Amino acid sequence: MTIARFIDAVSAGGKTLTVYNEDEPEPLVRMLRRMVDAPAVDVREGETAGDSVVNAVTLEDERGRNLGISSLSDIARSVLMVNSDLYITGTRSVDRVETPEVLANLDDTTFPVSGKQKMLLIQMSRHIESLAVQHADGALHSGFQYLSRIDDERGTRRVYERLVEQDVDVNVYGVPDREPSVSEDVSVYTTPAEELSRSWFVVHTDCPDAAKAALVAEETGENEWRGCWTFDSDVTDAVTDYVENTYGS
Repeated sequence: MTIARFIDAVSAGGKTLTVYNEDEPEPLVRMLRRMVDAPAVDVREGETAGDSVVNAVTLEDERGRNLGISSLSDIARSVLMVNSDLYITGTRSVDRVETPEVLANLDDTTFPVSGKQKMLLIQMSRHIESLAVQHADGALHSGFQYLSRIDDERGTRRVYERLVEQDVDVNVYGVPDREPSVSEDVSVYTTPAEELSRSWFVVHTDCPDAAKAALVAEETGENEWRGCWTFDSDVTDAVTDYVENTYGS
């Protein structure tokens, strides 16, 4: 088993986003299309005339079952109009992370991302970290590729300080290019393993099943990734077992 195998195992079931736009700027819709561009995601335009859904996005699975609805303005505010620096610098606190329903429910879908698209995976990693803050009796396992990133990204360091304050069992993993200045309550696992240098994961576990979540991604090129997230408790437990057994010693 490898990190990549968890991504390969994602179900190919398709999901449909339908955009009902009447007043929002059209560039927002184009940005949304680019952000969620993936083989298993179909983005369509819905008719707003006589429809109660306006300036919003709905999500359905391959059977046509409703998976959620979010306003275009909420999606823009949380992801589309956000620069990753907002999280890197700590301008947006982990306590204030709000993820639109239609984005969170694109779980179990593989996304190939590059450039600005990476913000989708960043948002979901912060979403999982916010779950850990809310459920303080759990554990978080996070892979940073290189441990220097914890110090280089001030906002990330603040997130993990906040997690420690909440008595979360925090475990970080990465290639030991620098010893991070983290609390002694953070368990740090280092190895020069090639897989760890190109893998990104955030896993919330040791908590009620409804709060379990995992994001796994692998770097495929310069600022290019493929990844997915899941709220499936069995998959989350499997990712946790793999990370602990492979790197947690």
